[in-house]
Amino acid sequence: MKATFKVPKTGKGWACFALILFTIALGGWPVIPLINNETLVLGMPIIMVWSIFIIFFTTLVMTFIDKIGGAD
Repeated sequence: MKATFKVPKTGKGWACFALILFTIALGGWPVIPLINNETLVLGMPIIMVWSIFIIFFTTLVMTFIDKIGGAD
């Protein structure tokens, strides 16, 4: 079976793709060292708060993409 990658064909599709890449970048290794310190937010280490934020942000982005019609 040949594996292929389909690129978006519309502007809306490219915007959705960019949002997904942005979300992945927020949770990736270049961002983590910036917030990996001993600061407490609401009694939790800031890296734990960041992880919870990423979960909610990912859900928000996927809901937004679904609302605008996704990448048709």
